[in-house]
Amino acid sequence: MPGLQYNQMEREPATGISVLVVGAGIGGLTFAIEAYRKGHDVRVIERSPEGQYSGEIIMITTPALHTPKKWPGFMQRAREAAYSPVFELRKFDGTPIETHSPGDAKNPSLSIYRRKLHNLLYTYAEELGIPVTFETRVMEYFETADVGGVTLENGSKLTADVVVAADGVGSKSRAVVDGNRDAPISSGFIMYRISFPVAPALENPIIAKEFAEHQDRGFIYIGPGAHVPISKSGDDICWLLTCKDENSTATESWSKKTTTEKALRVVSGWDPLVTEIIKATPNHQVLDWKLMWRDPQPQWASSGGRIVQLGDAAHPFLPTSFSGGTMAMEDAYSLAACLSIGGKRDVSLATKVHNKLRYPLLPLAFGPEPWVENETDIFSFERVSCAQKMGFKNREIFHNTDWSDPDANTKVMRKMVGDWLTYHDPELYACKNYHKCAEHLTQGKSFENTNKPPGYRYKPWTVRELLEASERGEVCEDEGDWS
Repeated sequence: MPGLQYNQMEREPATGISVLVVGAGIGGLTFAIEAYRKGHDVRVIERSPEGQYSGEIIMITTPALHTPKKWPGFMQRAREAAYSPVFELRKFDGTPIETHSPGDAKNPSLSIYRRKLHNLLYTYAEELGIPVTFETRVMEYFETADVGGVTLENGSKLTADVVVAADGVGSKSRAVVDGNRDAPISSGFIMYRISFPVAPALENPIIAKEFAEHQDRGFIYIGPGAHVPISKSGDDICWLLTCKDENSTATESWSKKTTTEKALRVVSGWDPLVTEIIKATPNHQVLDWKLMWRDPQPQWASSGGRIVQLGDAAHPFLPTSFSGGTMAMEDAYSLAACLSIGGKRDVSLATKVHNKLRYPLLPLAFGPEPWVENETDIFSFERVSCAQKMGFKNREIFHNTDWSDPDANTKVMRKMVGDWLTYHDPELYACKNYHKCAEHLTQGKSFENTNKPPGYRYKPWTVRELLEASERGEVCEDEGDWS
């Protein structure tokens, strides 16, 4: 389709807010586009070379798809590049369970290769004229009373009214934001992942039977200790096997490879479709990805409010949450809206309001606040931590289902993405709640988030606590309606 002319986007009045985005991934680019639409002056820096896009299937669910409808032409491009969000759940031996599609059927999810979405976002930002500088590595974040900034590898410094750290789970912004330098924690699992041209694989009759007559088709196989999404989209096919990390050499890298023999051992005795697709992998090489996690971190904005984390830098997700990309994009719309409402004078407050709307902020992290008298005042209801926990809950069901239980299918078929996640508009939520939340932070007035599972009162948790409970065979249950 013809390239977008930047003046086709209807921008809101200029705010005068300068924004530096560190990281040109899905979250960073989404924020850059929306910040541009909101009237902010935005630029992006990225450590990787231009065009280094990678990644297999990703599902962006309904709440992240409201705001992009205001970007001329973008959703049309995205739908054209995507494939059907419907997939078939199967027991590991091939027994059908159900057909499933997370999200709102009236506003369907976007099921797309990560690299395609990344390329779409970058191309769109480029057409808008948003500056993106590649091969620019940040060594340190800093802030003053008036600006946030970064020190680059060559020793030069860049500053802006606000710096958005969208540079992933290992972001150096943590030293300034919350002082936490702890390394990410292993989730105890690894993912073997690969995509490749489907044509040679279709010469295999077992594979051809399921895919030859379908432009798009997807499965999720659920088995003991592992699960495997398989998806064909157009001329490509991909598979992703998540299993326990037992003496592997996997790292958190987009490029480390290993042999498919390891994956085949995990799925020994599974449906032949699974094993034949793995055997069809070119050169019998697959990416070996260690799934890392962090404990939920309540503080994403620095004490001065001039640096704010977004996406994986603030809250890494397990793939089984079906929400990692969605939450990064939700962050983007919320933060851009909060900055717009707060204006240049209240940039520092705006980043903290955004933090509070997305996560139960600990007020004491931003200085003494005498109205905080008990834990009920400190913790509000919250959204992102619950979505992170859903990834763990879903994985536990996938890997630990007792198939001799007559109710096994019912347990597996429960919603993987609950209505409390699906029916939400993060930009609208920020606009409706900004002033009430700001009064809470500045004056101690009452405020509670509503973007969470109904009936659930937030309880702090850690990765190790969940993993240890799983090892003891305990089921992760919470009060409230998570469906």
